[in-house]
Amino acid sequence: MAPTDESPRGGETRPRRNRRHRRRQRDDDETGVDAWLDATVYFGLGQHLLLALPMLWVAFMTVSTPVAVTTAAVVSLAVACLAIGALRLDAVSVGAPWHRIEDNEIGLGPDAGYGFLVRRAAYLNATLGLGTFLGARADLAGAGFLGSVVVAGGVALCAMLALPRLRAAPARTSAAAAGVYYAVSLLAVATFPGVAGLFSLSPSVALCVLAVAVAAASDVATDRKRR
Repeated sequence: MAPTDESPRGGETRPRRNRRHRRRQRDDDETGVDAWLDATVYFGLGQHLLLALPMLWVAFMTVSTPVAVTTAAVVSLAVACLAIGALRLDAVSVGAPWHRIEDNEIGLGPDAGYGFLVRRAAYLNATLGLGTFLGARADLAGAGFLGSVVVAGGVALCAMLALPRLRAAPARTSAAAAGVYYAVSLLAVATFPGVAGLFSLSPSVALCVLAVAVAAASDVATDRKRR
């Protein structure tokens, strides 16, 4: 039987390729405010809120220092979303392309849609956790609100700008760098005053940290070509 337009070629049907092309064309055609709103709010904030929900829960459950932690979390989230939007629109160049979350087809495996979501979730949770709790530490150490903004925002910005290069690096280098980053982030979260006590008082916090750790370990251990 002769192949049809619906036949899979290279794992992707022609209608799916056409839809992906139309999405790319639509994004390229958008300019100005509409493009930035789409990139930062829909794909930036929406992606971050959904995938980094475990670390958001940990941050907002840290009631020992609610103002410091919440402020740093909001700043980290906002800066990361703006950075995602800028990278999606090629407003800044970091030497490697930003891998768009919608470019993956739904499916299992390290490079399919679900595998990619787990890896992206690990990175976003680690970034939010590191930025939030380092920013809060800066506030508590006497740097105040400004210090918290600088630290939390700086961590989020550097992490987002580094992700395309990390994804494009050789597999061993990428895995090693990601492993160190995840370990530092989880350590910053677990050693923050009051967080360890929440593990027994609120099991949901412990489960969220465990979920991030599992996603991070999966990212580092998986033999993948793309983050």
